[in-house]
Amino acid sequence: MPELIELRQDRAIDDTTISELTVTHRSTVTEDQIDHLGHMNVRFYGVNAAAGTAAIVGSLGAPAAITIRPVDIYTRHHREQLLGAELTVRSGVIEVLHHGIRIYHELANEATGALAATFVHRVRAENETGEPIAFPTPTADAARAQIVDIPAHGATRSISLASDPVASAPTLETVRDRDLAMRKIRAISAEECDADGTYIPAYAPMLTWGGEPANRRIPEMVHEGPDGLRMGWASMETRMVIERLPRLGDRIQSFSAVIALADKTSHRIQWAYDVDRGDLLTTFEVVNLAFDITARAPMSIPAHLRESETFVLNTDLAPGTGTTGAT
Repeated sequence: MPELIELRQDRAIDDTTISELTVTHRSTVTEDQIDHLGHMNVRFYGVNAAAGTAAIVGSLGAPAAITIRPVDIYTRHHREQLLGAELTVRSGVIEVLHHGIRIYHELANEATGALAATFVHRVRAENETGEPIAFPTPTADAARAQIVDIPAHGATRSISLASDPVASAPTLETVRDRDLAMRKIRAISAEECDADGTYIPAYAPMLTWGGEPANRRIPEMVHEGPDGLRMGWASMETRMVIERLPRLGDRIQSFSAVIALADKTSHRIQWAYDVDRGDLLTTFEVVNLAFDITARAPMSIPAHLRESETFVLNTDLAPGTGTTGAT
């Protein structure tokens, strides 16, 4: 994998791309959005993109009886954003599917024009029981009117959108046998659900990250090294795919494995399962970069951390390539 030099350079958005996209959201980086690495946390890149998706979906005029929700969320980070940065989301539809659409977003710094991140979201139309349904013709036509091409700078890097991480996911028995538990078994709480016990979709990442760590190697947020070195993991790409959401009281557990390891990066995939039904809920794929916090630059993964990452290296669990099955 080539060095991620976008962390060190401004990258302006091509004017021809801007003219084809619609401004769907604006925001300012505030103090509460700054994380342990001194820049806007990855969560808030996602918040900006989610606002863009909501704006696009809201423009389609779908009937109130239809729920349209994200089921496949890809993010590629291009440049860190610091306190006070004014950000703009520009968006367009890239594909109309039988059950939904795929949406492209790019997040940019208004003052510099530098590209902060790009996103591809797939949303699905569902009925009241959560089953996928066909887009009504007027809704699909409204989406087609917003079709754009993904620009070159919006392409993926290490995470393939042609893979199907759900279809190729290991069984619950397999991840247990390989000692890949990330969190202990926990029950879905009322705080994560609506009044009727339906899990709140915005909390889907917590199906992976929520709960008590398992008794194993959980990566620290910041690592202290010699000569004042401070290293953290910076997320460069992520993809979350939602197969289904649990309900109040369901028991779940998440697992994690490294599927590729390079000099400066670790590529992980995580799975959340319903432990009583034994089926998959979500997958979360992430490419993390070893980041020198003081120099604000990529660095080689230290030997002791490489050993820890190698311990859970399972290259055969990488998502299989082929069609995503998205309709």
